Amino acid sequence: MIVLAVQALDISAAIVLVTAWISLIHRRIEALVDTYAIQSGALGITAGLVAYQYQAPDIYVLAGLTIVVNAIVLPWLLRRVVRNLGVSRMVNMYASVRASALAGLAILLVSVWVVGGITPFAEVPSAGLLPISVAVLLIGFFLLITRRKAITQVVGLLVMNNGIFLAGIALTYGLGLFVELGLAANLLVLAIVARIFLERMKESFDHVDADALRALEG
Repeated sequence: MIVLAVQALDISAAIVLVTAWISLIHRRIEALVDTYAIQSGALGITAGLVAYQYQAPDIYVLAGLTIVVNAIVLPWLLRRVVRNLGVSRMVNMYASVRASALAGLAILLVSVWVVGGITPFAEVPSAGLLPISVAVLLIGFFLLITRRKAITQVVGLLVMNNGIFLAGIALTYGLGLFVELGLAANLLVLAIVARIFLERMKESFDHVDADALRALEG
């Protein structure tokens, strides 16, 4: 049974990583949000498997919270923002889809090479998840800085949060129930504020291009 749990943990962690990379090659914003939802669901399953392997009951709560908030509630709110604003495709990106895909692979290789070299010295067995978490974090950051639409930048920030969450599980068997509850609440507020902010931008400027907004400052 433990062997099956370990294999399932490897598969779910791989899904988290693969969906992070896939987020770099999307052209449709709703597809990007759907990918984030799948990633968050896989992350919740990963947390549940870690809880099962290491007998950490509090992480079951974190796993359920991740699935409900990150995989269901936040994507639903983001889809409503996208549909209300009528923004369906990503255009004029700072990095093309091909360049983004190659950058994602480079990030993965660097993460495995640099972080993977120190995981054998870690005292926690789940430290093997750390290279994946760092790769997801960096891919989310790359998504954040290379996309011009504000809504896609929000998704990049949320992908970064998933990487941080996975790192917390890898190193400490979870970040602590109350810390994670506060983080989930902050993310929910972030999505609500982002929705209001983007709708205001649409009304005022008739677009949601973050680069154009920065140009207004100068």
